[in-house]
Amino acid sequence: MKSKKRLVRPWLLFAMLILLVVLLAVRDDLRQSAAESSENALRYVAFDMLGWSPRDVFIWRLRLAGLVDSPLGQQWAGAVARASEQPLQVGDQYRTAEAFAGDQVEAHVYQVALERGEKLMWQLSRLDSSGSQLYASLEGRKSDSQGWLTVAELDADGSNNSRVVSQSGDYRIVLQPELFASVKYSLATAVGGSLPFPVVDASQRDIGSRSGASRDGGAREHHGVDIFAKRGAPVRAVIDGNVRIGTSGIGGNHVWLSGGMLGLDGARYYYAHLDSFAIETGATVKRGEILGYVGNTGNARTTPPHLHFGIYSGGPVDPAPFLKPEPVLLDR
Repeated sequence: MKSKKRLVRPWLLFAMLILLVVLLAVRDDLRQSAAESSENALRYVAFDMLGWSPRDVFIWRLRLAGLVDSPLGQQWAGAVARASEQPLQVGDQYRTAEAFAGDQVEAHVYQVALERGEKLMWQLSRLDSSGSQLYASLEGRKSDSQGWLTVAELDADGSNNSRVVSQSGDYRIVLQPELFASVKYSLATAVGGSLPFPVVDASQRDIGSRSGASRDGGAREHHGVDIFAKRGAPVRAVIDGNVRIGTSGIGGNHVWLSGGMLGLDGARYYYAHLDSFAIETGATVKRGEILGYVGNTGNARTTPPHLHFGIYSGGPVDPAPFLKPEPVLLDR
């Protein structure tokens, strides 16, 4: 019996393989689904697991074709390094329209310094209909300053996209067409904050004390920002989450707002010196919902009414970059 099982199993597998090949040959939908699944799997391994850029994948294609060591292959592979020697520095708002010539081998690099909590918005569009490939990626400098990691692969479809930065440092958008391709494109970028301002009808100009300022004669640091406003000004949730309210000698009437499942993971947001609460502890709130009202309770009783707003994620985080105005792309 055991020997028969060994003989039957290979024949069964072979029959199933033949059936699969036949199905893929006659069913366009199955063949397309299989191709898409394979492509998605390869993209996940290359971009998410290995941190490759789309250009890295193309370089491997050149390697498999035996062209990567040719003068032309070496020129293409080194184009980004050459462009990175003098990258174009972009500010809070930038827009351009550029072109790649098919008889030249080059790359375009747009670089910007971002702080943790800032949001980078971009819009990349093709201005030609050649059908040739444009490799585009958002990359961040490695923490050891040696090399770059792919943060996102960019589509040149004209849509608005954004990314909130979790680590301060240099970031760049890299564009490079495949060999012998003539490509025209437009690129717009904008930098701003990622959270709504926590005090209704207030703005950055109302911040009177910033994170890192010394307190008690240098004995401690101020972890957060103080936003001055009229007593009773509404204070709102900056994310969807769960709240816990309390009263203490330092923070006075305060609220902790946490996101994630049951509020147990992610960043925590601290609202202190409130005059009164608008919610109860344990409540689930939506972004923009009123949590309480500006006051000067706790150790702020001798100062004008203000909200102390803090962010904690593995320690205190400077809220100022999060609270910048939302990024806005320049019109065409």
